[in-house]
Amino acid sequence: MCTYRGLRDGVPALLGLLRRAKARATFFVTFGPDASGLALLKLLNPAFAWKMFRTKAGATYGWATAFYGTLLPSPLVGAGLTEVVQRVRDEGHEVGVHGWDHRRWQDRLPKYKPDRLHDEFRQMLEAYEKVLGTRPSFFAAPAWRVSPLLLDLEAEAKLAWASDVRGPRPFLPVFEGREHAVPQLPVSLPTLDECQGRMTDEEFVAETLRLAAGQPDYCCFTAHAESEGRAHQGALEAILARAGRPVSPLGEVPRSGLPRLAMGMGRVPGRPYEVCVQR
Repeated sequence: MCTYRGLRDGVPALLGLLRRAKARATFFVTFGPDASGLALLKLLNPAFAWKMFRTKAGATYGWATAFYGTLLPSPLVGAGLTEVVQRVRDEGHEVGVHGWDHRRWQDRLPKYKPDRLHDEFRQMLEAYEKVLGTRPSFFAAPAWRVSPLLLDLEAEAKLAWASDVRGPRPFLPVFEGREHAVPQLPVSLPTLDECQGRMTDEEFVAETLRLAAGQPDYCCFTAHAESEGRAHQGALEAILARAGRPVSPLGEVPRSGLPRLAMGMGRVPGRPYEVCVQR
C-alpha cells in the first residue's frame, strides 16, 4: 500500500473482499510520506507517460495524490493511518513493511547514498513498531528496486523473509555475486497495471487464472489497493472466487530446503523501468 489514498480508501474495500472470500493475505505498507506528485516530473519519459495514460492514473490515484510532495504536502501513509494498519492485523492478515518513501525509492534508489538508505530503513522499522507494537518480520522493496546494501539491512533486521523480486519460486538470493541470508518469496504473476491497455479486466482475470493453474506449488499475486481496492474490485473478486485453491499469506509458505539462486535487475513486460528478477 504505497499511497495515502490507497491505504485510506482501498484497503477497507480489500478487507471486505477477502472477508467474503474467506481468504487471508499479506499487506505490505509504506509507512512514510506519500510523495506521489513527484511522478509528474517523469512525464517527459515516453514509456512512463504511456503507462500513466493506459492505467488512467489520475482516476486511479486521485488528483490530490498527483500533487502530494509538490503543490501539496506529503501525508504520512502507514504512520498517518494507524487505525487502518491495525485493522488489517486485527482481521487476521499479515502486515509487512514496504519502505519509508515509496516514490523517491522507486525513482532514485540507485543514486541513494548509504546513509540515506540506512535512515529510511530505520524510520520504516521504527514506524511499524510504533503502530503495531512489534518489529516487522518481512519486507517488500518498493517497485521491486533492490541494492546490495538493502539485502544487508534485511539480514541485520533479522527479517524472516522478503518479497523483493519477480520470479517463479522461493529461493535464497545471490545478488551481484554475493550470497544473502534472507529468503525471497517472489511475485510470480503479472499485475493488473502491467496488463492495462492490452487487456480488459475480464481478460486479465482469465489470464491470471490460467497462469496460476500452471503454478501449483507456489503462486504469488500482487493486488494494489489503488486499483483492485477501488475501480477494479471486480477483477480481484473474480480471481478470489475462481482461484480453486486456498488463498493465504506469504508467511505460511515453507522456507526450508530452498535453492540458492541468482537475481538481478531486468525488465518485466508492462513495467517502464527495471525491477529485480529471478535468474
